[in-house]
Amino acid sequence: MAEDFYNLLGVARNASEAEIKSAYRKLAMKYHPDRTPGNKEAEEKFRKINSAYEALSDNKKRQIYDQYGEAGLSGAGGFPGGFPGGEAFAGGGVNMNEVFGDVFEQLFGGERGGRGRGGPRRGADLKYEIDISLEDAFKGMKFPLHFDRVEACPVCRGTGAKDGSSMKRCPTCRGMGRVQFSQGFFSMTQACPDCGGEGQRVDNPCQGCRGSGRLRKRAELTVKIPPGIYDGATLRISGEGEAGGRGAPSGDLFVLVRLKPDPRFEREEDDLKVHANLDIVQAALGATLSVPTLDGEPTHIRVSPGTQHGATLRVREKGMPKLHGRGRGDLLVSVRVTVPQGLNARQKELLEELARSLHGDQAQVGKDDSGIFKKIFGE
Repeated sequence: MAEDFYNLLGVARNASEAEIKSAYRKLAMKYHPDRTPGNKEAEEKFRKINSAYEALSDNKKRQIYDQYGEAGLSGAGGFPGGFPGGEAFAGGGVNMNEVFGDVFEQLFGGERGGRGRGGPRRGADLKYEIDISLEDAFKGMKFPLHFDRVEACPVCRGTGAKDGSSMKRCPTCRGMGRVQFSQGFFSMTQACPDCGGEGQRVDNPCQGCRGSGRLRKRAELTVKIPPGIYDGATLRISGEGEAGGRGAPSGDLFVLVRLKPDPRFEREEDDLKVHANLDIVQAALGATLSVPTLDGEPTHIRVSPGTQHGATLRVREKGMPKLHGRGRGDLLVSVRVTVPQGLNARQKELLEELARSLHGDQAQVGKDDSGIFKKIFGE
């Protein structure tokens, strides 16, 4: 007994065109012969879901199927049981690119039919991540890298052929690197299985690399870190990735730079932010502070009388070097006003006297538990 087309696609009988199309695309991806090579059950399943979609994607055929079943399609221009002669969706008006656009992309890397270009492939790109200090980013440095990569075989110089021999055109794809095949209504190309898509074969392979032309080796090189580099910046080193096949260009090396947290500074683009502590007397009367910098020597800044907690003082040209320009960012000094602890009797007396001079008899400090200085400084 024939299987129900709706059950084959896993949709309800009142499913919309969009739901039918979506269900078919998922099943086509799952059971396509390229995904399940040699699996006869998958091939049969693929054939059945093709038949189901061919009928249900056409409104007229769907109406006939709903009334008379699969047998009714024999007299409606349909093709029960498959697509004879590859005449897929005859009279159905179905847009194949619309239905299978992303299926082709996922199966064949974006190629939708046509004859591909053969030849050796460019080497793969590599990614390397390094951690450096803020001070290293300030000065710039040379960072040594050690990693494994595929390099051209030194014996055959990347050709894969034994010395004195040569490569020959692949007879399977006739040097094109691609072969074409048909599966139902599909007509597509893929990399030649005999030459790996290169269009040439090695009959007398190199003993050093067994004909591949490449070997995995330990690479050592030094990358230059420019002053002012940002966290997350990526440096591209052309040609330092993996070697290409049989003389094709090498890939590139991408170095991702990460900055370690610094205990003294916070970075805000090209500016550096540092905290400086002042006691209440320094904040009230003004003071000169020594502030650290990445130059190696501290800088001295004048704090104006009456400076408030949280104020930011700017020191020009004491920040990070500008990566894509001249000059430097600024040093931003964030002021923290601290309250002294463990005052002696004379110190408390002086502060109480200051409070009375500022607020008169309403100062109410140091007299009882509600006094402000008692709350702040304690006994």
